[in-house]
Amino acid sequence: MRKNLFEGLKVAEFAWVIVGPSTSRYLAEHGATVIKIESHLRPETLRYLSPYPEGKPGLNKSMYYGKFNSNKYSISLNLSHPKGIGIAWKLIMWCDIMTESFTPEVMGKWGLDYDNVSKFRSDIIYLSTCMQGKTGPRSRVPGYGTMLTGLAGFDEITGWPDRSPSPPWDAYTDAICPRFNVAGVLAALEYRRRTGKGQWVEQSQYESSLHFAAPLIMDYFSNNRMATRKGNRLDYASPHGIFPCLGDDRWIALAVFNDEQWKSLCHAMGQPAWCLDAKFATLCDRKKNEDELESSLAEWTSPMTAPEIESILQKAGIPCNMVEKAQDLFEDEQLKHRKFFTWLEHSENGLVPYEPQSTYIMSKTPREICRPSPCLGEHNEYVLKEILGYADEDISNFIADGVIMF
Repeated sequence: MRKNLFEGLKVAEFAWVIVGPSTSRYLAEHGATVIKIESHLRPETLRYLSPYPEGKPGLNKSMYYGKFNSNKYSISLNLSHPKGIGIAWKLIMWCDIMTESFTPEVMGKWGLDYDNVSKFRSDIIYLSTCMQGKTGPRSRVPGYGTMLTGLAGFDEITGWPDRSPSPPWDAYTDAICPRFNVAGVLAALEYRRRTGKGQWVEQSQYESSLHFAAPLIMDYFSNNRMATRKGNRLDYASPHGIFPCLGDDRWIALAVFNDEQWKSLCHAMGQPAWCLDAKFATLCDRKKNEDELESSLAEWTSPMTAPEIESILQKAGIPCNMVEKAQDLFEDEQLKHRKFFTWLEHSENGLVPYEPQSTYIMSKTPREICRPSPCLGEHNEYVLKEILGYADEDISNFIADGVIMF
């Protein structure tokens, strides 16, 4: 029995930033060998983004990059040089899966597009993931997930009704799309197992993202209702939001979806006079008087700590949790029990935490985070010699010609 689900699976990752690298990290956590093809002339965008340990920036220090690239090998390759293209082709002939996340013309410029690659590798699984797909009038428009959240409509529904649109924290679409990619790649692997043939898995991140706005899209189609910003409120719950607690910037999140839960909340609060008012008796009443309701509830939560309120309300069957900060997560007893964080020694960052990409545990083939994110070109020698079979003289020539960097 395999210890790892994808042991023996080989991936050549030409993708960069988040969606493509995040996709292959699922495979890497379950045993796939993933070689990340990077450029020392134009390093991966995430390498320039914080956070950095101790706030000290550096090409190899970004933990934003680290989040999506543990368990991988990195090779720095100049694809503008013919010898660099030659090495890329050897990687393509070696791998089972090839991934890229550029606008349509980029891989074609190097002769590494699917049509060309599939002539020599009919069994290859070729994943392309880009903003709006490889075809159509906007296929060549470049961008990042922070732009795509606006295009997909998420910015319009995020924030407060009396303020301008507010994008979700970070590039929300980058968190959504890898899940679709992994499903597509696994389906292609199964197809290849049955037929011996590979195929092109081509994703429009724009289209994938719209699945998460499906109820709002269908509401517009069915009822001509336009979704917009509502803060923390929902049409079918009240109270529903985040309320202040004792302490510096401490909060509790809670939700009441029906009248029975409302009665339980009132009882848990000790039946204060205001909560027995008829204006709060039903969900419809509470929605009509939501400002007053939330103000009164905030007066009850403010003198107590978030853990106190969480304990009281959860015992009463009210969906609620304290709002944790990043610093709280490392002390969270549930995450500790589940061994969520893996601490690894990075050559420049020291001992740092890595969280799993595959947030599920498989009993027979568990995930494993065994190597920290790589420094740029850290595995040039290993990949070139041990995997691709180049001699020392070849590698020396590659360095002299600027094809690779050490």
